[in-house]
Amino acid sequence: MVPPALYVLNAAAITKPHAVDHLAADMHGYHVDVGIITETHFKKSHASHTFEVDGYSLYRRDRAKRRGGGVAMYVSSRLRSTVWLPDNDQSDFEMLWVRVQSDEHNVIICAIYHPPKPIYHTIDLLCHIDSCLESISRDLPSALVVLAGDFNSLSDSDVVSRTGLISLVNKPTRGTSCLDRIYVNELCYENVRVVTSKDYK
Repeated sequence: MVPPALYVLNAAAITKPHAVDHLAADMHGYHVDVGIITETHFKKSHASHTFEVDGYSLYRRDRAKRRGGGVAMYVSSRLRSTVWLPDNDQSDFEMLWVRVQSDEHNVIICAIYHPPKPIYHTIDLLCHIDSCLESISRDLPSALVVLAGDFNSLSDSDVVSRTGLISLVNKPTRGTSCLDRIYVNELCYENVRVVTSKDYK
């Protein structure tokens, strides 16, 4: 199976002036199939159509009852995509699951943002991820699973040991820290690049 081309970005507010324009330029320039965006800072008052990117379907999960945070996913309109909602979905976790399909793809992708100061215990998040993976394995056993986003202080080894997923990012993504990561259930990506994106500040 040829996996979809992924792009992972902590936008630190996609709501800032021209941020969506910069994002669109990146995704079109890198021929991205699925863009995973963390720290969107979307609120209910932000209409989705204002932040659309031509050629992509936008999915979003805003942070509940607090400012900041939030995740979104832009999926190429060439692909069939639908939200996948786990049975035990919990609003405290900033996670968005989307199923992406084509003749070559059958993928469940999760956009995740684990903030520096979460309102939950880290072990609870890991247990929730593990539960979601069990549901996917039961219902969609042949699907490629991708977990990607900004994990901040969440230990890479803890994610791997708890979930059995394979970590793909092994170099710093911001400064000297590897915060933005991608995990998969099968080794299907040959090239993983950390690029300097346009200025979103």
